[in-house]
Amino acid sequence: MQAFSQAHPSQPARVSLLIVDDEPRYLDSTRLLLTPVVDGIDTALDGAQAYARLEQRLYDLALLDLHLPDTTGHDIMAWLRIHQPQCRVIITSGDDHIEAAIQSLRLGAYDYLRKPYEPEELIQTLRNVVGRIHLERDNRRLQQQIEHSEEWYRLLVNNSPDIIYTLDARGSFTFLNESVRRTLGYSPEELIGQDYLVLVPPGEIDHVRHRFNDRRTGNRATRNYEMRLRRKDDLLTKLSPHAIDNQVIVELSAMGMYRAQPDGDEEFLGTYGVARDVSERKQAEATITFQAYHDQLTSLPNRTLFHDRLGQAMVQAKRHAQNMAIMFLDLDRFKVVNDTLGHPIGDSLLQAVAQRLKACLREGDTLSRIGGDEFMLLLPLIHSRENVIFIAEKILSALKTPFNIEGHEIFIGVSIGIALYPEDGDNRETLIKHADIAMYHAKDHGRNNFKFFTHALNKALSGRLSVENDMRRALQEGQFQVYYQPQVDIESRRIRGMEALIRWQHPRRGLVLPDDFISIAEDCGLINPISDWVLGSICRQANLWAASRLPIPTLAVNVSPRQIEHPHFVDRFMEILLGGCARSDAIEVEITESALMRDVDGAIGKLRKLADQGVNISIDDFGTGYSSLSYLKKLPIHTLKIDRSFVQDLFRHQSGATIVAGIAAMAKGLKLHVVAEGVETEEQLNYLRELGCDAYQGFYFSHPVDAGKATEILSAQLPG
Repeated sequence: MQAFSQAHPSQPARVSLLIVDDEPRYLDSTRLLLTPVVDGIDTALDGAQAYARLEQRLYDLALLDLHLPDTTGHDIMAWLRIHQPQCRVIITSGDDHIEAAIQSLRLGAYDYLRKPYEPEELIQTLRNVVGRIHLERDNRRLQQQIEHSEEWYRLLVNNSPDIIYTLDARGSFTFLNESVRRTLGYSPEELIGQDYLVLVPPGEIDHVRHRFNDRRTGNRATRNYEMRLRRKDDLLTKLSPHAIDNQVIVELSAMGMYRAQPDGDEEFLGTYGVARDVSERKQAEATITFQAYHDQLTSLPNRTLFHDRLGQAMVQAKRHAQNMAIMFLDLDRFKVVNDTLGHPIGDSLLQAVAQRLKACLREGDTLSRIGGDEFMLLLPLIHSRENVIFIAEKILSALKTPFNIEGHEIFIGVSIGIALYPEDGDNRETLIKHADIAMYHAKDHGRNNFKFFTHALNKALSGRLSVENDMRRALQEGQFQVYYQPQVDIESRRIRGMEALIRWQHPRRGLVLPDDFISIAEDCGLINPISDWVLGSICRQANLWAASRLPIPTLAVNVSPRQIEHPHFVDRFMEILLGGCARSDAIEVEITESALMRDVDGAIGKLRKLADQGVNISIDDFGTGYSSLSYLKKLPIHTLKIDRSFVQDLFRHQSGATIVAGIAAMAKGLKLHVVAEGVETEEQLNYLRELGCDAYQGFYFSHPVDAGKATEILSAQLPG
């Protein structure tokens, strides 16, 4: 065995690595990351530096960026094939086309990593190739020794990664190679003379009794039979990463050994076998299976596994005449977290939410993440609606406590829709659809609550479709109207502006307010043509007032989130404005904080383009959203509108007065106009005057009125 010890020196030879990338920061960070893995690293920023390095020394490994300023990773690979064929190459690239990876591997790359990749992925790839390099070096040394060794056959057996053994006729070991030490922790000497069952877990004995010491030969002998073997207990702390507890999964092949007798019979001598450690492969297979049926971020069952378990639960419920329920959960305003704090924070929040939701479950329940911020919960056995209500309330309570994610305190709610089996559906698709409908009903009723599905909700959904069809007809038949609510200067008491508010004169329902149809218009894609009509209408009205020599107030028009997200929003807005309005500075765009925060950077750019064309910008319902001072400073805004809820609370709650005073002071500091909405009493108006608010609107002066009444109000403002 002396030759074996010489073949595995305690200090392996150095492995040299060349990293080539045109990004200096990436180059430095990668070198630091890989220093513990590879002990000889050189770097190059372009092809010229790379070739200069390669001319100076030989490298075992090269980590090449595919696209360089003066060459490509493939060109350097071609040079290496001729001059340093022993050098293994790993290609890195931000190119997400599969052809780039295929071409790199076809040209001989050891691996291809697409940027951005996880540091652990790069480290593991390097460890694999370094391990292979060491193994090849060891193999070369072993080959040289074997060629000069009288015991070449024993070296070959002992250096096999597989356990090779023989048993006598009684089932005791007569030979084991050195692989048994590496795989199971036993030395061959410890097991010689021992019964093979010493390696078999107690629960496996009956299954393997006639496999490990198989007497059969030929085609009937054991082939690739999977079984478990026990590791030596006192070496458990040194288990390989792929070991499962104190057991190793092996793939066994064994056959009987016989000696011919003079009388023609055969004497059974024992068994010859080979056991290959397949624990790592089995774990990889288990990982692949897990990933196919589980969400990668939260490790919860995914949509596929949820549907499978739901189907099984429905079969059981039908067979035993039991009730069950499913819940459709959607986090409230999760997109705001992603847009304001970034997707990494959002991902961490989803993981934390998943943990809290799991803590609310009973044994046998299934929680699934089906995508984005949506979860589904299967409750396979319920006795009453009270069981479901208890769990729903438990979930709502669990999410009340804020989450602390990387120093950010985040409040998140959830809207829950519930469907019961069998009363709400007797198949998976219907049950899920009805839970989804109930969830949207919960969102429509204030969010952060739960609603059961009812057949009335189906009618409501049909009602939404009816409203959608009626809106399309309303656009064609001119059923929409624009009402105007004056904005009054507090000091001069003169009208400084009018907010344009859409109304729908429905032929059967009468006058319909925006709250009853705007959200449906946004969902079905009608919001843009409706908003275009509103803008065109107020432009025409402004021209009529100008022709009548009436003072043209600033006309404020509301812009929805769907509008501003449209890529051609600015072009379309200015096309209508410049084509129909005498003065672009007579138009003011009102946008809510929540609309801004859906895409802050995009909104800032689009609003700045409007402001450059003379359009005034106003933040509507200020104080109810998620804006910060830093965003306000970036926005090209002229006016803040204090939400009516704060004005209504001026003398009801101390917090209402504090919030209004704070908004007014902040606006003055930013040199912005302040308009208070919802003013209904003289007491409210006097308080707002003391705070320095510029203007107000509300029932105290006027309700929203049609164009004719608005014209009368403007006429009354004329002198004399």
